Amino acid sequence: MHPRSSRSSATRTVDEHSWRRVWPWLALLGCLLVLDPVLARAKAPKSYRQPAYIANAYFSDRMTQKGEGAMQPMSVVKSLRAGSEGVAGYFVLDLVLTASGTHHFKVDILDQEGTVATRLDYPPVKASREEQFPLYAAVGTLSGKLAPGLWFLKVYDQLDKHGWEHLGIFGIQVVEPTGD
Repeated sequence: MHPRSSRSSATRTVDEHSWRRVWPWLALLGCLLVLDPVLARAKAPKSYRQPAYIANAYFSDRMTQKGEGAMQPMSVVKSLRAGSEGVAGYFVLDLVLTASGTHHFKVDILDQEGTVATRLDYPPVKASREEQFPLYAAVGTLSGKLAPGLWFLKVYDQLDKHGWEHLGIFGIQVVEPTGD
């Protein structure tokens, strides 16, 4: 005689019936245990992956001075003209600072082969995060003779003199000057 067959059919029916009532509650409990850390992070993040995020980035070929130390773009362009020894254009960054401390931003300008041709180095800025995130606008001058082709700009942030955090990469096409 098989050991299971010694159980009565009444006991087997009660066990199966109990399991059917408990199973949905166990499944719900398991889902809550799995989702709890995910939901807790989604509600109120205490820290972010990066100390700053790029909210907006664009290029301009003309700027104007607005007040003391404030620059305003007069245009937004998708390409710059090659051959100028002076200012070829401007790289404008709008950043959201998610960590308190001193931020130091730099932008490496790379040619088509990935070689760093030059660097934009911004002065350190202090950020204090209380209830709102501080915003920071940075304008970098692209000067010197840029050869025609695709150029890349890699943006970095260093918080409180620790390691550099890569925030993003952008590209700009430099075209031959027209006869204007």
